[in-house]
Amino acid sequence: MSTIYYWNTFCPTKFGTGASQSVGEDAKAMGFTRVMLCTEKALLDFGVAEKVAGAIKKEGLEVFVYDKCVADAPSQICDAGAVFARENKIDGIVAVGGGSTLDTAKAVGIILGMGGTTIADYYHSPEAPHKVKLIAIPTTSGTGSESTPGAVICDATTGRKEIPVFKADLALVDPALTYSVPAKVTAATGFDVLAHCAEALTNRNYNAYANIVAKEGIRLTMKYLAKACEDPQNEEAREKMALASNLGGMAIAETGCSIGHSFSQTFAAMNHIPHGLGCAWALPSCMTYTAKYGRREDLAETADAMGVVYKEQDDAMAIAKALSDRIVAYMKELGVISIKESGYSLEDCMKAADLFQYDGAFANAPGKPGIEEIKAYIKETYEVYQ
Repeated sequence: MSTIYYWNTFCPTKFGTGASQSVGEDAKAMGFTRVMLCTEKALLDFGVAEKVAGAIKKEGLEVFVYDKCVADAPSQICDAGAVFARENKIDGIVAVGGGSTLDTAKAVGIILGMGGTTIADYYHSPEAPHKVKLIAIPTTSGTGSESTPGAVICDATTGRKEIPVFKADLALVDPALTYSVPAKVTAATGFDVLAHCAEALTNRNYNAYANIVAKEGIRLTMKYLAKACEDPQNEEAREKMALASNLGGMAIAETGCSIGHSFSQTFAAMNHIPHGLGCAWALPSCMTYTAKYGRREDLAETADAMGVVYKEQDDAMAIAKALSDRIVAYMKELGVISIKESGYSLEDCMKAADLFQYDGAFANAPGKPGIEEIKAYIKETYEVYQ
């Protein structure tokens, strides 16, 4: 029986080494005159954001630097960004940084578009008018935020991750901007890519288009992530991981994530653990959870993309355990620290169980998991990688 699928490419994307240097021309063509450069202080210190600012100024545009962006895109930083934009009469935003920086810029766009003062008012609103357009320039190969329609924001009051809607108007994906990312961060963000793709393939929202791009994202990550960690200047590895990240963003834009992201967006957020690291920890048990409640064929396609061998007579759990073993082995190969090694106990992890129901990815998980299924999932997540 055939099914009708809907998909969309949410953001026009210019991809390739040097793509970021056209930002001035692109901003000018989009009507920007007073540009808010939304970034992180570290990227100013490393000169990455300065190069982007220089390319904008070269076209005669004014640049106003907002360098307050930090991990998890706290709502109060988003609100302050909107104040900054209004004070400086900003008519265009260029975001340069990791996923949280891009999400902060999206939140600023929402507040300005809605005419409000706080992002908390718009967590569940339809997409705001793009009164101020956004150019997204990622500097890590992980979240794929430049190609997703949502902004993942950490609410200052509740501590929950909220996902209001706002798409970038243009993405400039330049692998050269990732060369300075350290090996440990490269590994963590790379596992975020792997989690996006594997969770897009195995959650309840099957989509033929998402499957195609997710499988290629997995293949690229398995082939090139270790090379990017070993040699940050490896042009081919960095380019392939930048592509994999973008593909992962495209995949979850169509299907969303799954229970693995519910762990990272609750437990990891509570403890200010890098999102990609939380996704790495959560992914092996996400595969075995899928075997209990999801489709065998989705796990088989994930295994094919990951290069995991299985037999035709293997059931879903056998394939899932083989996938889990391969992911754990890859984490060990890349030196990804475990939850226990990070100083957290199983009891610490269990504190997140009641928060899963509030997470945006949770509804995408196969089955109808209650609190006991969530606790079983968390227990396996803690124990599978020691």
